[in-house]
Amino acid sequence: MDLSIERRPVFGAGGDTFDDRIDLVARGRIDIESAEELEAAVDEELRLGRHTIRLDLTEVGFLSSAGIRVLFNIHRAAKATGGSCLISAASEPITRVLTLARLAPILMEQPVEQPVEPAVEAVTAGHSAPSLPATATPRRGIDQRIEGILLTGCDSSAAVPVDGCLLGSSPWTNGRAVTDQPPVNVLRAGFGIGIGCFADEGPAVTSGGELLAACGAVFIRPPRPFAAADSIVGSGDHVPAVRVAAGLFWEGLPRGLSGFEAAGDETAVRVDELVSIILDRAQADVVAVVIVAEVQGLVGAELIRPLAEALSDDHPTSGIAATAARWLSFSREPVHPGTTAVIVGVASRNATGALASFVRPLDGAAAGAGPTTSGHLHAAIFPHRPLRRGVSELTPIIDDLAASAPLAVMHLLGDPLPVLGSGQSELVRGVCWFAPLTIRAGTAG
Repeated sequence: MDLSIERRPVFGAGGDTFDDRIDLVARGRIDIESAEELEAAVDEELRLGRHTIRLDLTEVGFLSSAGIRVLFNIHRAAKATGGSCLISAASEPITRVLTLARLAPILMEQPVEQPVEPAVEAVTAGHSAPSLPATATPRRGIDQRIEGILLTGCDSSAAVPVDGCLLGSSPWTNGRAVTDQPPVNVLRAGFGIGIGCFADEGPAVTSGGELLAACGAVFIRPPRPFAAADSIVGSGDHVPAVRVAAGLFWEGLPRGLSGFEAAGDETAVRVDELVSIILDRAQADVVAVVIVAEVQGLVGAELIRPLAEALSDDHPTSGIAATAARWLSFSREPVHPGTTAVIVGVASRNATGALASFVRPLDGAAAGAGPTTSGHLHAAIFPHRPLRRGVSELTPIIDDLAASAPLAVMHLLGDPLPVLGSGQSELVRGVCWFAPLTIRAGTAG
């Protein structure tokens, strides 16, 4: 999508064309959807015996992490034939991204050959690993069974508070948005959720979709039906930046930790029940949570229209089911079984101020139905990676998962109505990091 590719034969000194060489000129953007077109074009040239391929990206203005992965794939595919597939020229944004990520010596033509093996290993790490990495020095904690959930290695003593920042406000989702938020940098210790887009894609109200950020990686699903999720992963001096219409960001890795799995006759752990337990363990009214888990099934929704189209009586938070259906794609049953998910968000039992309008009951209870656990959680879903027991370091896990393209990014919901309801999000086993969260309104990054 949004990418055109032109074939240009390579001529020799006598005016004849080289049968084994071709130049491909790309125009547009290389993201998770259009990158497949580039990969298919290069595969076709290799099939036809043209093993020396040069890519002209001078008219390409955007390159996502999925695009970088494809550039690596076609580079390696050509190398396996004894040929090469390198970038002969690139625009300033593409050159900057590759340089900051320390990938230019690998993927771009160089006047002097330089050693690149360590960089190749760093980028491809995780593709062949049978399971997600475990820390070499596991933290100690207590094991405790609470009804159908077994907490393993639970340690809340290190859960020092982190500061969160709410961006945007209700006008972003009810048709009265008039300005755009400045870009937010997602640093290595940064986390966030909301409706947003990559910084160079324009205002968040026109391009923003479901967003999740964790450990310097950003995963976004564009606001249109059947859209593919995309990502940008920070590397070296390259720091992803996003524009956010409405969301919550915080800086600092949550230090509270607990593994979890189903106990007794239970086959899965409900997300709302797990978060309620975490609130108890943190002894806080508001907590930031990051969960990595193997998925039994997720229930949620995805924005399928840009917020710029919202009107005062036609917007995704109108509270009218027919109107919401025009804005959101709801899962009719638990989805994405057998995958691995990263879940980021906030949970509370006594939300006040601006946070009160940002969270909803996680168990699907109606407003005013009594004490309940409320929250706002987003999930980025990836191909299944078994999670080892004893994991305590979050950053290596995010790095490993981000080496694969995200399958989806969704906002988690609870829909417990008998028969007609979609159910609750459930996890097989995983790890949760948590910390008390203080909230302020303003500008992050």
